[in-house]
This record gives sequence, structure tokens and C-alpha cells, in this order.
Amino acid sequence: MQNLLHALRRFITKRPPDGGPPIFFMLLWLVYILFPIFSIGEQSLVEQWVGFPLIILFIVSYVVGHLSRKWRLWAVLLHLCIIAYFSWRYDEDFMYMGFFTASMIGLLPKLRQVGIALTGVLLLFGFEVWHYEALDRMDALLDLIPAMLAVLLLPFVMFIGRRSKLLRTQLQLANDEISRLSKQEERQRISRELHDTLGHTLTMITLKSELAEKLIVQHPERAKQEIRDVQLTSRAALKQVRELVSGMNTVTLQDELSNAKRILAAAYITIKVQGDPASASLSPLIDNMLGMCLREAVTNVVKHSDARQCVIEWAMTPDQYRLAIRDNGVGCNLADKGPAHTGLRGMQERLNLVDGKLVFQSTKGTGSILTMIVPRVRSSSKKGEST
Repeated sequence: MQNLLHALRRFITKRPPDGGPPIFFMLLWLVYILFPIFSIGEQSLVEQWVGFPLIILFIVSYVVGHLSRKWRLWAVLLHLCIIAYFSWRYDEDFMYMGFFTASMIGLLPKLRQVGIALTGVLLLFGFEVWHYEALDRMDALLDLIPAMLAVLLLPFVMFIGRRSKLLRTQLQLANDEISRLSKQEERQRISRELHDTLGHTLTMITLKSELAEKLIVQHPERAKQEIRDVQLTSRAALKQVRELVSGMNTVTLQDELSNAKRILAAAYITIKVQGDPASASLSPLIDNMLGMCLREAVTNVVKHSDARQCVIEWAMTPDQYRLAIRDNGVGCNLADKGPAHTGLRGMQERLNLVDGKLVFQSTKGTGSILTMIVPRVRSSSKKGEST
């Protein structure tokens, strides 16, 4: 029984394969089919034997048309025929059943199919006008003109909405692909620079180390010279690495703080900054990592928090740097974040490179606090502290 209920819940909450509202809403609208059922129930027994099977066929085609793209157009045409029969045989109010048909027309995948379906709707309206004009009951049909117009316009609204959603999805996919290609190109650039910059140097260190190993017994003085050359070469390699990192340092904490003020102001979020990172004299690597983390955190505030205020706090102690981003938004439970959790994981991975850590605190309805802590590296020298 429990498995049956679970399967039923999954069925009514899922969406059709090609988009559209959840199946639950499609089934919910069937409550309005009670009005045609009551109308047919007032007819003679002979009419009921014809009317009720057509109602059942109407409901089945409505469900199949929403779930199956292949049969959707045929379900629309069948609906129009049933509505035409009911309106001709019983009463013009059966034209209101066209709203069920209009929802399926809006889900048709091709513009050509939409054109065929709307042509059928116009033929239905023309048939009804001719029929009621012949019966001299045009006044009754005129009352249905607003409903007819709604049946014609609803498919256009749904079709345009689905097309807009599709275009937004395609745009997002294109932006993701551009981002992926940009990252790939950046990796290849860094790989080329590392190869060109350090390849020759590391090869030289390897060769001189092997030579020193061979000379250490028979020619110790020469081996010592080779070791000194290795030391000089390794220092040169370290300098090259620092220059390479400095060249890659396109993101700084101070620049991202200025960008955060503009981004939050554009999103109508009040920003308050406490502390000044400019006084910290950060190393290029830490400056880069904190800047990228701040960019990601501010983006999350704008996209997900629904906050009206954001506070960025900067503080340092003799042992660590501390950057906190606090908002008064809707908050969340970390277990419910799903794909959004990857942003936090990316920030933690960046901070791992500088032995930092990330602390995320949030509950629904109370906002969020994101804290980044990076240790300060200190060394004793005549120049004092270095970071």
C-alpha cells in the first residue's frame, strides 16, 4: 500500500516529458468536467448512452494528450469534434470545454501543429455561428465570445511562455559552455606557461643532481659545486613560480570589494563594510583566493538570499585573517542546498590552497553568515613580520 501511494505521489508531481505544468495541475482542472457531466445527466437515457462515453473519451484523450507528444495533436482534434457534437446536440455552454483543449494546444511542440489546431478551433467557432444563426439563437452565442477569445489566446500565451523558457535554458547552456571553454583555455595557458617557464629549469636541476650523486665519492669538491648550482637553480625556479603567480593574479580582494558594492547596489541590497583589507599587505596568493571567494559569496547573496542588507566584515589577528559576509535574507538548511552546495565546496577548495577554512552558518528565515579564515604566516627576521 505504501509503495502504491509513493508511486501515485511521484506520478502526480512529475512534469510531462517535454515540459509544461505538473501532472497534478492537469488532473486538478478535470474537476470542471463535472458541469458537462451534470448537463448530460439531465438528458434522456438514450442521450446519456451517447454522451457519457464521449465524456470518458474526452477525459482519456485529455490525459493522453498531456502525457504523450505523439498523440497530442490527435487528442486536440478529437476534443474539437466532441465539443462540436455536444454544442450542436445539447447546448452552446459546452463550448466552455474548449479550455481543456486550449491547454493542450499550448503544449504542442511545433508551430505548424499549433496552426493546425487553431485552424480547427476557428472551424469549430464558424460551425457554431452557422448552427445558432440557423436556429435564430445568436444572442445566446454572443455571450460566449469572451470564452472563444480566451480559448484562442491561451495557446499563444502558453506557447510563447514555453518558447521563452526554452530560449532562457539554451542561453544558460551557452553561457555554461563559454565558461567551460574559458576555464579550459585558462588551464591550457597556465600549463604552457608552467612548461615553458619551469620545464628547462627543473630538467637542469635533475641532471645536476644525478651528476652530483655520481661525483660525490671520487670528486667531492666538484659534487659540492654541482649541489651549489642546484641550489641557485632552485632559487631561480622559485622566483619564476612567484612571477608566474603574480602574473595570474587578476583578482584582488580590494577590487572585488569595490565590485561587490556595485553589484549589491544594483540589486537594491544595502551594503556595509567593516574593516579595511588594504591595510593587511596580503600576499598575492592569499589576496587572489580571498578575492575569488568574496566574488562567489556576493553572487550567492544576490541570487539566492532575497536579502535587503549585506555586511562584509574584515578583521585580522596576529594569527589569522578573517573575512565574513552576513545577510538578512531567507537563509537555508545546508542539507537542502543541493547543487548550490558546489559553490561552497569550490570556495573551500580555494581556501585549502592557503590552509584556510570556510564556516557557513544559516537557518531558514534568519539569514546566513559565511566566514573565511586564513592563517597568517609569520617569520622572524630583521625586517619583522612577513605575510
